[in-house]
Amino acid sequence: MRRRIAVTLLAVWAIASLPACGKTDAGGEPEVQAGLNEEGKYHPGITIMLGSAQDPNEEEIAGQTSKDNVWIDAYRDELGIEFDNMFVVNPEQLEEKLNLQIASGQVPDLMSVTRKQFEMLVSSGLAADLTEVYEQYASEKTKEYLNADGGICMNMAKSDGKLYALPCTQGYLESPGVVTWIRKDWLDNLNLEIPQTYEQLYEVMRAFTYDDPDGNGLDDTYAVSTSNTLDEWMGLFASYGSYPKSWIQDKNGEIVYGGVQPETRNALEAMHTMFEEGMISREFGANDWNQFIKSIDNSNVGIVYFAWYAVDWPLGDVHRESGAEWIPLPIMSADGGTAKVMGAAGPDVYYVMRKGYEHPEALIHMFNLWFEKAYGSREDMLKYHKNEKGEQIANFSPIHPWLAHEDVEYYCKIRDSLAGQDVGEMFPSCQTYYEGVQRYMDTGNEDDYFTYKMYGPDSGCAVLNEYMENDLVLFEQYYGSGTKTMKEKWGVLETKQLETYVKIIMGEESIEAFDAFAEEWNSNGGEQITREIREAAKANE
Repeated sequence: MRRRIAVTLLAVWAIASLPACGKTDAGGEPEVQAGLNEEGKYHPGITIMLGSAQDPNEEEIAGQTSKDNVWIDAYRDELGIEFDNMFVVNPEQLEEKLNLQIASGQVPDLMSVTRKQFEMLVSSGLAADLTEVYEQYASEKTKEYLNADGGICMNMAKSDGKLYALPCTQGYLESPGVVTWIRKDWLDNLNLEIPQTYEQLYEVMRAFTYDDPDGNGLDDTYAVSTSNTLDEWMGLFASYGSYPKSWIQDKNGEIVYGGVQPETRNALEAMHTMFEEGMISREFGANDWNQFIKSIDNSNVGIVYFAWYAVDWPLGDVHRESGAEWIPLPIMSADGGTAKVMGAAGPDVYYVMRKGYEHPEALIHMFNLWFEKAYGSREDMLKYHKNEKGEQIANFSPIHPWLAHEDVEYYCKIRDSLAGQDVGEMFPSCQTYYEGVQRYMDTGNEDDYFTYKMYGPDSGCAVLNEYMENDLVLFEQYYGSGTKTMKEKWGVLETKQLETYVKIIMGEESIEAFDAFAEEWNSNGGEQITREIREAAKANE
């Protein structure tokens, strides 16, 4: 949820460092690193060139702004760092501006970049190799937290075995489509039990379509819907073992594209049946995101596939307006087995130092500082991370290496504490959520409804934890910005894929159209793209 709440600007920042831990010479005295005094502060101070985006509508947080805040104070007072601007642009211009700078070879000292830009910086020789400085200077906490996702994000920050960035870590279950959210009030209205299997879920879908679950006497409800991108049906596809927008491993261990596999054919055939039976909105093929959300707000749909925090957004409005109660359930397998979900493909931001910059270790030390202050003592966390009002002061920091699966960890501590176990001191945010969950369980306090649904015993995070504990997560087998052929032909292939899927579901074409599409996909570049992706995967082993 913090990613959605946080400012979603692609910021290009230059970072200075905390001092390295001093080495010890033969005489046992600590050796002071060049540029750092005995207090671990750059002396004389250093100036770092950066490029940034300025939002003219920026709001203050606790009296602080992006130009005057506790993080800037810490960099200056504790590290001896001053900043200067290479350029300042509007947020919507930042990505294009940085692309131009990369093309010209003139880049800031430290950059916060996308996957594509990361690859551009590495291939053009503009990214500093951080392999040695990371091993030398990263604190134990930094190493632990950066690898909290099993090392996925860190591996994606490497090229040919060398580390060229530190990632903005995130949990691999932050993506939409991994949780089945269902209207509990509709179940209660129809005297239905919470479904435990896909067969039971299918019967609920029928009831939500035919049995007037909202009790208004109108034929205006259906089971499931999505926007016309089908992105919100990745969970429904997963019920059939289909991952239509991912590169996965087949039963032989070969990398294949999920969008042309037999499991996807089976899923589309089932979805067509659901469409014919009226369980899917007749207009789904024309619905953009806003229209899809409107159908939820109008209480037309009773089952959706969203992220773990969706009960707050985008499902929160219909609860606030009409009291709709949503409950989270895991994805259920249509064949009676156990369904697996697709994990997210690594970091959304890479922090890259310019090759030739005098202090490449600066980024490492900055991460050390971030984790100490943002995830350190309660006092520091309230000052630098999130205050007691819930304001995200951490957004002012030039870097945001969030702790992967932080929210699942909160859930586990809350669950164990409710069971009477000693979990030690909780992070301030976790303590706040724990108190909210406890209040809701004791009194049903409406102000704590969303906290309970996200962190309580039967919450969205509980579903994620079930996946993680039972090895029910699949991972993308390709996470680059595109192979040579993909860059040339992927747009056309993707468009044809979506068109074919929608027509099959709506009955405008028979299921045999999938076979023709798969054959056309391979002959029009898909087969070559698959070969290139397999070669890229082997090169990164």
